[in-house]
Amino acid sequence: MSQVEKSNEYYMFDQKCQNLLKEPEIRFAGLINPMGHLVAGGMKKGMKPLEDDADMRKLYMELILRVSTRQEFDQSLGEVEYSASRRKKAVVMSFPIDNKVLLVSANPDVDIDATAKKIKKIAGI
Repeated sequence: MSQVEKSNEYYMFDQKCQNLLKEPEIRFAGLINPMGHLVAGGMKKGMKPLEDDADMRKLYMELILRVSTRQEFDQSLGEVEYSASRRKKAVVMSFPIDNKVLLVSANPDVDIDATAKKIKKIAGI
């Protein structure tokens, strides 16, 4: 993929992330590339991150590793649609998209399945 194609793809995902951030329950929406870097999206304006920058970079790297490990079971179990973890302060969801991951953090009281459906619709995945 050329640099121009990558730039267009990341711009398109940045727009999708911005649309996700308009939803009141969404705190963070970002696209993580295969190297574990945030390439589109980010934290909702005015929202205080729960982690510092160093911890976020660790989270991105761990997420890419976890998603790639799960793909080993795609043939027998089917592809992962999304993964979610409910924590006391947030619900964290990941959506594999080719070799990248859409990472979304939402308020802790959301209905995970309903929110995942909404995210997939808005992001077009």
